[in-house]
Amino acid sequence: MKNETFGQVLKRYRTNENITISKIEEETKISRRMIEAIENNDYNRFPEDLYIRNLIKVYATYLSLDYNRLLSLYEKGKENTSQEKKPVKINKPTKVYLTPIIVRNAVIIIIVLLLLIYLGWQVNKIFEAPELIINEPPQETIITENFIEVKGSTEKEAQVFINDKEVFLDSNGQFKATLDLQKGLNIIKIRATKKHSRENIIYREVLVQ
Repeated sequence: MKNETFGQVLKRYRTNENITISKIEEETKISRRMIEAIENNDYNRFPEDLYIRNLIKVYATYLSLDYNRLLSLYEKGKENTSQEKKPVKINKPTKVYLTPIIVRNAVIIIIVLLLLIYLGWQVNKIFEAPELIINEPPQETIITENFIEVKGSTEKEAQVFINDKEVFLDSNGQFKATLDLQKGLNIIKIRATKKHSRENIIYREVLVQ
């Protein structure tokens, strides 16, 4: 672990064991985006400190690594990140001289760009993932009960799955379901999809004390 960050240590052990991120996500219920953030030491994408500590513990336990050592590396990296200061870049103003040719070309370019944007928007609407709104629970929830109610809404034509189990919608596209939880960190995956569309996936992390 010498001179390595906690994320580099986790990634090195994972790759040495030929374990994919998809397998880690499936077996630990830690989302792919959070696994990638951890391995890349992306502190800006980390959730509340209590949650990231639990995620590191789950990940370390899965790879049979020393959690306390990794936690020490995490704290060191967090301290270094907080001390970093980004240099301020001062842009000097640029003088622009307009001529009729420049104006004409600019108008043509703008029209072409607007047409391309419109065509792209039309194509994207066909494959666009359905809107998905989660009203409950809020992100990074801490509770003492071993169950929680998930509420939200989506488009009427969509299908909703919570932890890969379909949930039925009412006439307004609203849904709700009660989930049993285990003590510790629980990852809830809410997924909405339409025919021919991409999926819209939202994760909720619930800590049962």
